[in-house]
Amino acid sequence: MDTETDVLVVGGGIMGCATAYYLAREGTDVLLVERGDLNTEASGTNAGSLHVQLPSSLFQEESEAMIEARAQTTPLRLEAVRNWRELADELDDDIELAVTGGLMAAVTEAQLRFLEMKMVRERRYGATVELVTGSALFTLAPYLSEHVIGAEYCPLEGRINPTLATPALWRAAVRAGARLWRGTELLALERASGTYIAATSRTRIRCSRVVNAAGPWSGAIAQMAGFSIPVEGAILHMNVTEPAAPFLTHLVQHAGARLTAKQATNGNLLIGGGWPARGESALGHIDVGRESMERNLGIAQSVIPDVARLRLIRCWAGRNIVGDNLPILGPVPGVPNFFNAVTGTGYTGGPVSARLLAEVMAGREPSFDIQPYSVERFARAAAAG
Repeated sequence: MDTETDVLVVGGGIMGCATAYYLAREGTDVLLVERGDLNTEASGTNAGSLHVQLPSSLFQEESEAMIEARAQTTPLRLEAVRNWRELADELDDDIELAVTGGLMAAVTEAQLRFLEMKMVRERRYGATVELVTGSALFTLAPYLSEHVIGAEYCPLEGRINPTLATPALWRAAVRAGARLWRGTELLALERASGTYIAATSRTRIRCSRVVNAAGPWSGAIAQMAGFSIPVEGAILHMNVTEPAAPFLTHLVQHAGARLTAKQATNGNLLIGGGWPARGESALGHIDVGRESMERNLGIAQSVIPDVARLRLIRCWAGRNIVGDNLPILGPVPGVPNFFNAVTGTGYTGGPVSARLLAEVMAGREPSFDIQPYSVERFARAAAAG
């Protein structure tokens, strides 16, 4: 038998669960479908870094226009941290939120100059950042190597535990009235008489509105609605050490190499930074690789010497969203009542992006302008050549 709902949300990761939560709080009838289990794909394999600073890799890989566009999301990332703090008080479980600050370490004078340049751009958009050197640096972070000559410090960075946070959000969504169906794959979308008919592996769903929150698979869902978005999946490698007594108090990055390092509540060090894993395809079978493991840990040890005394106990390969590093939010011109909910700011920006979308769908002016994140930007870029 057919099922009916006002809003059908496709995807059970951080964006889907947060969107269902915020819509249900508005009193909206919401049904979320996930083809597998909740929080088992990109969100569930995320390491949970809370980022405000621009990553150093952005400046090595992207054009000036893209760097500036990403810099303009700084206020959104700052709001994202505030939003997570608010959620930590609302949700029913400890989500291990720790906003203890972040450091981007420099080991050469050229990297120090790079950080100074980067800080000018970040401050322009409201970030509180400072360059820390000398004895002040080692007072702040005594765990750093003597080879580190300075670091950019941002007090609003930190970490969260995605294996706790996303499930806490979907439990809150259910309490607010949302329905969540696991093991339900969207197979096709058809629009007729002003409504959508969604064919799924479970039943047909009639709905007034659709939210595309499928993460790396968002492009496939968009195709079902008759348009395209340039979103793919990348597979990335993460390392986990044995537990240690608390010593790594910050989220640590590197000004010249790929690195993120942080210590979880249980004492494990989570070490990554965008190193590739192996896979048959971006959305197929994935596995870890020795080269990424060794190179990632080598960089971590060069910045944080105590990493060398810890045993590696686990690695994992997870998926990440690859696009233009910006969210894709809001309605789709020419496709009535279809909305995109794709985070371009990682796990950090999931809930705040979902909140903004829910505000728009409730007919209110969003608390942040989401027009720069419209799908229309891809058409404009194509027209510009």
